[in-house]
Amino acid sequence: MVDFLIFLKNNLAEHFALYFIPLYILGGRPTAILSAQLIGYANFFLLPVVVMLDILQVPVFFYLFGTISKNGWVLGFRERNAQKQKKIINSKLFSKLQILGMPGVVIVTLLPVKGCGMLSGFLLTRIIGLPKPVTYLLLGFGSIAGCMMVTGLGEIIILMF
Repeated sequence: MVDFLIFLKNNLAEHFALYFIPLYILGGRPTAILSAQLIGYANFFLLPVVVMLDILQVPVFFYLFGTISKNGWVLGFRERNAQKQKKIINSKLFSKLQILGMPGVVIVTLLPVKGCGMLSGFLLTRIIGLPKPVTYLLLGFGSIAGCMMVTGLGEIIILMF
């Protein structure tokens, strides 16, 4: 990984979008931010770029969710599994997700681990049934908090070395 970062710094540091966006897509928010910090980009530049990339995902999620949920195959599947849905709604996991509510969406969105992030936060807002404006607000806040947390971690790593 260190050799890869050195390669990036020596060859691609002046071509930010050429390496940052693929790293963001493949490795997620933490990988992209930490690599850019180690190369030498300033936090005041990185935060808006990453938050913008995070927020640009949300309309895509709304479109995909709306398209998939209106698909005839999915509707037929829902009708056949109505009793299973009742069990899911009454399950412990679903009740815990509903209890977490809006703070849970922010927490799931800001965590820098695989399985958490914008898609998981979006799915949680759909499960809870939050409207679009609230979804954008919560996911944006989670993105900002997550970026600040990862940049703080990056600063600590840079100070240690």
